[in-house]
Amino acid sequence: MGKKTSDARFQFGKNWQRFLSILDEERISEAERSLKEMLEIDNLHGKTFVDIGSGSGLFSLAARRLGAKVHSFDYDPVSVACTKELKRRYFNDDSKWSIEQGDVLDKAYIESLGQFDIVYAWGVLHHTGAMWQALENIIPLVGKGGRLFISIYNNQGWKSIF
Repeated sequence: MGKKTSDARFQFGKNWQRFLSILDEERISEAERSLKEMLEIDNLHGKTFVDIGSGSGLFSLAARRLGAKVHSFDYDPVSVACTKELKRRYFNDDSKWSIEQGDVLDKAYIESLGQFDIVYAWGVLHHTGAMWQALENIIPLVGKGGRLFISIYNNQGWKSIF
């Protein structure tokens, strides 16, 4: 696990840096396959995708490779750097993929983003220390006919710690 910051946020960037050193085409293809399967789509052409807590940037990359216009953000600056590194490797100078540091708990920031066809927050919101507020903040990001695609881990006591 990453370090805990003074405001109860976890920083996973160092873990994502290590992950990028082993990232290969097989893992990227698996991320694409999982998006297609979970969203029940063949591609994301003409769609917009926001990756909340982008981490390594893998799913931002997968969404971009599937044709989406992508906006990635993360609270952790090292994670932002990891996402930028993936963009540099695969979509350098691509205007259809933007990346920045941002806070899902900053309502004004979230409201400034607009709306998206796919709002993706996989394994992220519960790490904010204010999961319900984070969820409330992101719901307006879902555009008309859009989809909210989240995963929240369930604390199962010692099993979760293990």
